[in-house]
Order: sequence, then C-alpha cells, then structure tokens
Amino acid sequence: MGTMSLPLVLLSFILFSVTQHPTLALKRSYVVYLGSHSHGAEPTSVDLGRITDSHHELLGSCMGSKKKAQEAIFYSYTHHINGFAANLEDEEAAELSKKPGVVSVFPNQKHELKTTRSWQFLGLERNGEIPADSLWVKARFGEDIIIGNIDTGVWPESESFNDQGMGPIPSKWKGYCEPNDDVKCNRKLIGARYFNKGVEAELGIPLNSTYQTARDLNGHGTHTLSTAGGAFVGGANLFGSTNGSAKGGSPNARVAAYKACWLPRCNDVDVLAAFDAAIHDGVDILSVSADFVSRDYLLDSIAIGSFHAVQNGIVVVCSGGNDGPTLGSVRNTAPWIITVAASTIDRDCPSNVMLGNNKLLKGRSFYTNISPAEKFYPLVYSVDARAANASASNAQVCTVGSLDPKKVKGKIVFCMVGVNENVEKSWVVAQAGGVGMILSDRQSTDYSFSEPHFLPTSHISAFDGYPVAYIYGETEVGKVAAPIMPTFSSRGPNPITPEILKPDITAPGVQILAAYSGAAGPTGLELDDRRVPFSIISGTSMSCPHVAGIIGLLKKIHPEWSPSAIRSAIMTTARTRTNLGQNLVNETLGETNPLSYGAGHIWPNRAMDPGLVYDLTNTDYLNFLCSIGYNSTQLSTFVEKKYQCPSNPMKLLDLNYPSIIVPSLSGKVTVTRTLKNVGTPATYTVRAETPTGISVKVQPKRLKFEKINEEKTFKVTLEVKGDGEGDDYVFGRLIWSDGEHYVRSPIVVNATTLHM
Repeated sequence: MGTMSLPLVLLSFILFSVTQHPTLALKRSYVVYLGSHSHGAEPTSVDLGRITDSHHELLGSCMGSKKKAQEAIFYSYTHHINGFAANLEDEEAAELSKKPGVVSVFPNQKHELKTTRSWQFLGLERNGEIPADSLWVKARFGEDIIIGNIDTGVWPESESFNDQGMGPIPSKWKGYCEPNDDVKCNRKLIGARYFNKGVEAELGIPLNSTYQTARDLNGHGTHTLSTAGGAFVGGANLFGSTNGSAKGGSPNARVAAYKACWLPRCNDVDVLAAFDAAIHDGVDILSVSADFVSRDYLLDSIAIGSFHAVQNGIVVVCSGGNDGPTLGSVRNTAPWIITVAASTIDRDCPSNVMLGNNKLLKGRSFYTNISPAEKFYPLVYSVDARAANASASNAQVCTVGSLDPKKVKGKIVFCMVGVNENVEKSWVVAQAGGVGMILSDRQSTDYSFSEPHFLPTSHISAFDGYPVAYIYGETEVGKVAAPIMPTFSSRGPNPITPEILKPDITAPGVQILAAYSGAAGPTGLELDDRRVPFSIISGTSMSCPHVAGIIGLLKKIHPEWSPSAIRSAIMTTARTRTNLGQNLVNETLGETNPLSYGAGHIWPNRAMDPGLVYDLTNTDYLNFLCSIGYNSTQLSTFVEKKYQCPSNPMKLLDLNYPSIIVPSLSGKVTVTRTLKNVGTPATYTVRAETPTGISVKVQPKRLKFEKINEEKTFKVTLEVKGDGEGDDYVFGRLIWSDGEHYVRSPIVVNATTLHM
C-alpha cells in the first residue's frame, strides 16, 4: 500500500538540465515546463514544427517579439516533454510563470548526474558506477526474468518501459496485452491486462470506458512496476531535485501489469483473478503493493492467490501496510509471502527559510528556490491576509478562497497545517499571487516529508516571525543517516499467527522516484492539472517492488532456489545498522526493533551468496495450516492432489522460518530449525546475541556441511532467567558463521513473564 493512506502524495518528473551562460549580464537560462504533449508516440515533422512555433509564440507574448523569442530559445522539447529552455531576464521568467498552461519556470542549474539513489544506497552501484562485483552485473540486470505487478495498471508510453536493445520475448510467456485505450506492449512491457468484474458487481451498474483498460489513470501501478523492473532513464528529477537516472531493481527484466485495483480500493475477486492470470501467463515474481484488513488466510484473496503462486515456484512480495506505528498493524502476513516494511535512504530534499535577520529555519519541499535567488520578500501571516468573507480559522490553514489576493501578491505566506491537504494550501497561495509559502506543523516531530507544491515552499516544525525572508534548497545525498524507520510503516507482531515474525525485511520506501501516469497530477488533487512522467511517492508500496526487483536478480543467478530459499537469503544477509554504523532508529531517533524492520534492511550483494538457507516446501505450508486449525477438507481448496493433515500437528514455533519469535514465553521452550547448504563445503559455528532476561542454548553448536543442498537440523532452547528487566518484547540474534558467511536470524520473545 502506498501513500493512498497518507496525507501526502509525493511526485517527480523529468526535466532536461542545460548549462547555458547568459549572453547578457542581466539574462540567464531558464527551463519553461509546459507538461506533456498530445501528439502521440510518433509525431510527424509537421507536429514537431507546430510545437516549436507554439513555444516561440508563447515567449514572444512576453518579450514583445516572436523574433526575439526565436533568438532566446535554445532548446525546444518536442517529443515527450513539452517545454523549452531560453535566456531570459528574471522579470520575463516571472511573467511567463503566470501564463495559462505554464506548469513551472525555474532557473537552469548544473547538476551532477547520479543515480536516483535507492540502488546506490543498496550497494548495487558506487558513485554512479556499477562495479564488477555488483549483483546487477552477475545477474545481467535480471535479463529475461518476468516480473508481474498487481496494481492500478501501467502507463505504457513511459520511457521506463522502452524495449530498446531487448531480444525476443521468452518463449515460456503466455500472456498478452489488452489493447483497449490504445495500450500497446513491446519486448519490455510484455503484458497488460485488467480485471473489473468485482468493481462492476459492487457498483451494480455497467462500467464506462475508464474501467475497460489496463492503462494506469492514477500513477501508483506505473510507479511500482517501474521500481521493480523499469529500464534505465536519464535526466529524472523533480523541479531540479533528486536529479539522476531512474531504473528498476531488475532493469533488463520483462514486466507485466495486472490492473486489479481501481481507486480507492482493490477488490478481492479482481485481485484473485489477477493472481490466476499471472500464474497462467508465466511470471517469475509477483509484486503486490496492496493489502486488506488482516483475516484468516482462507478468507484473504492475497493469501490464497499467493499460495497458488508459490506452489508454482513464483515468488510473491507484498507491502506490509502503512498503518504504523501501532503494534500488530502489519498486513499480508501469510508465511509464504515476503512481507516488506519501508525505510528511508540517504537522500534529503531540504527547502530552507532564510529570514531577514539571517536566522535559518530548516524545512523540506520538492519545490524550492524563489527566483531571483537570495532576494528577500515580504512575509505575511495567512490570518492577516484573509479574504473579507473568510473566517480566521480557514485563513489560518489556507483553505480555498480564504486569502485576499491584494494582501498576498508578491509575498511569502505563512500557513498552518490542518483541515486541507498541504499541497492544496500552496495552490491557494499561488492562485492568490503569492511567491512562496512557509508551512508550519507545531505538533509534528522534526521529521517531515517533502511534497510537490505549486510554488516554492518550506515545511518546517516551528517558526519565529520576521518581516522578510526567502526560500532555497538543493538535494543532499550521502549526508543523511539512513535507513530510518518512518512512523507510517506497519509493525508486528503478526495479528493472525504471532508465531511467525512479520514484516520479514525492510527496503527503501520513502521519497522514491519512479515512472508515473500521464493521466494524473502529481499531488492527486483534482485541481492539479500538471502532468509529469516521473513521481516521488512514499509507502510500503514503494519498498515492496524494490524487493521484487532484487529478487529478479537472485532468480537469474539461482533459478533452482525455491521462493522460501530466496526469502531466507535476503533475510539472513540483511543489515541492522545505518550507514553511520549505528543501530536502526525511528523518526524520533529512538531505537527500533525487528517488529518494525523484520530481519533488517535488505542488502542485495550479500544475498546472492548467503552460504546457508532456511528452506520450506509446499507440504510444510500445508502442515502449518493444519497446525492453526484448518482441516484436510478445507485445504483441498489449496492443492490439486489429495492431502492429509499429519496425525501429530507440527508446532507453529517449528516452522522452518529464518526468524524466531515466541509470542508468550513461560519457563522455557525449544524450537527446531533446519539449514540447507547452498554454498561450498564448510563448518559453521553458532553464537547468540541473547535477549534481555532470556538464556539461549543451541545444540549442536557446530554444523559441518560436505556437499551442496545438504541439510542439518539444530535446536534452540529459550528460557526465562529469574527476575529480569525489560520491555514486553525483548530481542536478540542467532548467527551461524564459517568465517566468510554470516547467517543471521532475529530472535523475538514476548517477555511479559519477566515482570511477574
């Protein structure tokens, strides 16, 4: 689930950055962005000429001469991006920005081309270069792996789905592209289908044409699909922020879109139909950034669909939900699903306020830098600029119609958070003629998200007034402590089967740049008519496809690994420290734990050689279901051949999962695990980082593996030690190592008995 449950909707889009020295002292180069084109994917020379001429006409209306405009413009963007670059005076740029149809006007800046950060933060590239030992190289960038995505569809014209240089579609592929609404597939985007009968049944009326297409009209599905398997696309940024090259986790993978989500919800029957189709079509991985309220597995379409997928060797990755930080809020908790939490990367988009007394107030926004730079503008409190017919309370939070343009024009307006969306407030200020907005949230922590405002904005946590100010900022990378666990990411314990730790893993899910729909504005507001090819969004919806993309690489290298072996590899090699070597923390910098991040933060290069894995078979999952109360008759809905529950059901704590959690410990308990060798022959020795107040004993302490796929079993005894002290949950780790590999498993114990 993405930012649909958050008050913020984050975005980005491609802007071509051009270095141009002004020919006159009072001129400098600007980018004038007009959105997207309507000429289709294959414009004629006449179309291109008409576009260029329209640019000359627009600029000429400000310069007083079409000829002067022709001289000033040195780039016309005529293919995908609609806009131009020109040498302008600041006053000309300001006048242009007020013209109808102009999305934005901003000074050209020199940017260092770099990754859009997620994959560099995950170690797949270094300083913009891809080293020879990268998982990307070893896995040939996920070549010919097929990633399916159950979401809101796809925007097929996005450059992230360009098939340039790709060979024939894999022969195993049985899927197809439904052509309604001019949806066209290629050798990259090899499938696009939609499922709407559940929506029709719910509405009780025939659906119109907007429901008869796989085209993404929202942006969520395009974003998640391109994050998992999008191609390399240069020049991606947002208002000059986060400049770099966008790409998916498996850039050479084939991708397929299964549209089963029609905002504001996904429908059970449609989701299940999408699973059924994807399994038939031949996907290798399914990414599902959606969730339902936790419920019994046989009442959960995602649990049922994913079980059938896993039976067919398909890895299913799901978002863990955005309902944190409440304990037990995690979603998609079936043990055959890889459940993903969200965390930050080492990139920030500050937008700061400089007051006239040289006091700096730190804030965030994707739209920053009032032009001209470092010029102080008068500042007005929104309440003091309220319209005659508006209440003070409405003006305080800058609702539509609450501001008087005569009091706002040419000023920075101070607004409070509340009532309406933050981005709508910036639209209100812009419509009233303001040049910038300071947004304050006195109730929040110091940690806030950047948003795609309609004019230069700084979202701050507190404010000391001063008559004049200006707003400025630039993207910072490598200087920010990360990963941090955001408040929204859902927490364990597992509300259905607390004996299984969920989430499994965390991955980048905050302010993620990826492709977007050409049919939706970046803020998601109806009043937002801006159209951008890339967007920045936050949520576990974004972390889920990161993991799916990495799994595409692992499937390429290890096609023989089962879905559970792949999960084990990414969990046992995960990191639990930040880039500064500190323990993972939450937004307020308080320590966090495996109920928040599972086994830790995914680290792809280590996952390709884990040494040992905790494997599970389809029968193990059926035995698990028997242990939680399902009978053989019920389980016949899961399997094709006859299955009988064991006469002695397995203990839930003994499911061969890569983590250990004891939801209620009284006295002591022994759990059993089995490790499989997927590396070279070696002898592994165990050590334990013991939870507070708990003793941990492992037998045997050494495991000798002499061949590939050899399995060895061990037992872990956990026992309460006297009158301990600690929280309700206490945490530790079990680590098996041969000196080269470190196979780590979190230990979580509900230690309420320690307080008795």
